[in-house]
Amino acid sequence: MGAMRRRGIALLAISAAVGVCSPHLALSLPEKSSIDALASLLSALVNLGAAAAMILAVSKLAKMDFQQGLNQDIPGLGRQTSLGRQVSVAEGLPNAFEMKGEGRGSSTVLQPKTGESIVVQDTAEAVKAMKSVFMRLCQSSKEQISVSDVVKVHNLLGEPIDAEEQKQLMDFFKATSKSTPCISFDMFMRWWNELHDSSTDPDQYYTNERYRQRFKVLHSRLKDAKMAQITSVPEGDPSSRRFRVWFECDGQRLSPWHDIPLRNPDGSYNFICEIPKWTRKKYEIATGEAMNPIKQDVKNGVLREYKWGDMLFNYGAFPQTWEDPKHVSEDTGYPGDNDPVDCIELGSRQRPVGSITSVKILGVIAMIDDDETDWKVLTIAMDDDKAQNMHDLGDVDAHFPGMTAALTDWLRLYKTADGKKENKFGCGGKPQGAAFARRVVDETHNHWRKLMADADEKGKVKKVASGNNLFTDLALGEDD
Repeated sequence: MGAMRRRGIALLAISAAVGVCSPHLALSLPEKSSIDALASLLSALVNLGAAAAMILAVSKLAKMDFQQGLNQDIPGLGRQTSLGRQVSVAEGLPNAFEMKGEGRGSSTVLQPKTGESIVVQDTAEAVKAMKSVFMRLCQSSKEQISVSDVVKVHNLLGEPIDAEEQKQLMDFFKATSKSTPCISFDMFMRWWNELHDSSTDPDQYYTNERYRQRFKVLHSRLKDAKMAQITSVPEGDPSSRRFRVWFECDGQRLSPWHDIPLRNPDGSYNFICEIPKWTRKKYEIATGEAMNPIKQDVKNGVLREYKWGDMLFNYGAFPQTWEDPKHVSEDTGYPGDNDPVDCIELGSRQRPVGSITSVKILGVIAMIDDDETDWKVLTIAMDDDKAQNMHDLGDVDAHFPGMTAALTDWLRLYKTADGKKENKFGCGGKPQGAAFARRVVDETHNHWRKLMADADEKGKVKKVASGNNLFTDLALGEDD
């Protein structure tokens, strides 16, 4: 009925336009005086304007009728009201539109070919970022992914799911195999929508800006095919000295220290988490072992843990950096500690052992440990809620009051639990800002490049080919 009504109104408008215009359009101006001709011409223009206004009114009426039709005819949504809501087609998302309203936020409606519509409580831009991630994981010409791919999305977002949750995924998608592609984008969004139901999340902890930022970062990371394929693989009993976390790409082991790039194309840095926040097992990259897995440090035959208390932050290292023990820092007066430069991630989420996270550098603390320079670079994860508002050291205490003092105290005192002396600090005991910190990271990156060049010249570097990739096997020896 709506379509017939619109056609009828349009025909009336066109007929009226022709009626009001045609008498004057058929004028023979040369037969009249110049004044009469001018008056007739002006009259014709006025009538043309009236006809255009009538057609414009019909167009607006048709648009209103279209929105009303959307609100009335969406399967699964019931009768909706367009009062105070702006409805528009979602560009780049077929069969979808976006609804906006004052004080009510945005929502995107997906209309699958079959089944009820899916209402996502977020902008079309956010949904497009999710679809970009979906398509990059998609290996099927039918544009479908597997349960294993959904699990991978969780791992990349830093939210791994356990065996029971994976079973629930299998049931939800009615999948017979974890590896068989059977999940369309609409199915994925229906599951995601139920998992992050805003009605059960009044504080929007799992919705809106938080996940929008995460998927943007994930999308950026997946653009790098190599980074997208890197996974961490634990091996052995975590309570054993033989426990290792290996890094693999396409089934081939790689070195997290040498093969993972320091920087990303968007200017962020890659942080490798060794010790998750709120834990105390002293995991570290094994620089002296082949392919440099993460292991728990051992002292006098005993697995080491921090006795001062749990970590207040995610702790790890920047790849492709090295604090050269033969280089005396002008800022501290002490040589490097022979390790990759340490990184502290201040975000709200706990990062798993072996996870790789894009971070933004905020500052640095110049710790001196046993007369060795041991830089602690302060960062925030790019997908953290506060990342877009934090750019330098001053923003740390602005968003986390008392954080820099608490960090400095922890680093100064943690060894006293083992009966050792307090650690010292360079730079007058004051943390330094982002520009200073980036200079430190650049300097240690250059030291790593020199380490690699010298080792290669001595024939110590082994290259392992895997497809189009070439991975590095270099372990530090006593003479390095």
